[in-house]
Amino acid sequence: MDVSQLPASVAIDSGEGIWPRISIVTPSYNQAQFLEETICSILDQGYPNLEYIVIDGGSTDNSVDIIRKYEKHIDFWVSESDRGQSHAINKGIQRCTGDIFNWINSDDLLMPGALRAVAEAWRESPGNIVSGNAEFFNESGVFRCEKAQAQTLRNFVRFWEAKDFAWAQPATFIPLADLKALGGVREDLRYCMDYNMMVRLLQRGLAVKHIDEPLTRFRVHPDSKTMGETEEFRLERVPMLRGMTDLHVDVSNREWNRQQARRLVDVGKHALCRGAIISGIRLLGRAFLTSPVGTLREVCGRVAARAFRSGKDA
Repeated sequence: MDVSQLPASVAIDSGEGIWPRISIVTPSYNQAQFLEETICSILDQGYPNLEYIVIDGGSTDNSVDIIRKYEKHIDFWVSESDRGQSHAINKGIQRCTGDIFNWINSDDLLMPGALRAVAEAWRESPGNIVSGNAEFFNESGVFRCEKAQAQTLRNFVRFWEAKDFAWAQPATFIPLADLKALGGVREDLRYCMDYNMMVRLLQRGLAVKHIDEPLTRFRVHPDSKTMGETEEFRLERVPMLRGMTDLHVDVSNREWNRQQARRLVDVGKHALCRGAIISGIRLLGRAFLTSPVGTLREVCGRVAARAFRSGKDA
């Protein structure tokens, strides 16, 4: 291949072969306590064809000072108010020029050598989604490793049946051109914009190249959106999937209702356990209205399972 004939955004020959351009966006807002570690985990990759963009939502802590500390290594950054995480990601996407794209949130990390591993997988299967493993960690250390596997359209849609399905957004690198063709991520989704993105990409016929090594570390902490707003997070996925067209995977209205009822029961139970009695009762009522049979089966199943565990422990 004659590298001189390729656009600058496509590849660089560093003497080790052709390295595709990888664009990384970090959306950030008031997470200065984690931001520097995140930036360093990306810049320290030493990847020869990296495009790095930071989109800050107008932080009022010392995030901007941290960004300025590394700005000579950052291709573009801005700190201004936005409409939330998805909007920040889309602002970054608009400026990206690479072949491969991912966003790494301001509290997550790239593993050493991750970008080279992604590039090598891309060279083997150009144009595919590249998905690797993710380590989940907190202040006590790593407590779980999610191994990328079985990422098919059917498993994303009928996720309740997908026993071997495992996926983590920070460890998923996608063709930028395909994402731009979709118009970026959906800004009306607060939690499932990444899940929706994967479904839409798989609908386009893209395949997933799995690589069996950890690419990212996902930080779990009380201030993260996923942890701090768990109830809303659990309830967004089914309506999002149900509202999509051309899924090419059959799901009946009855199945959708039952799956949402299951999640409403789960969230309602957690509300009751933490003493939010009125909220818990309302959620259980919503579950019953959504799927009376599904709710009764879910509640009875949980009661039976609890009785079995109690008997076993006795």
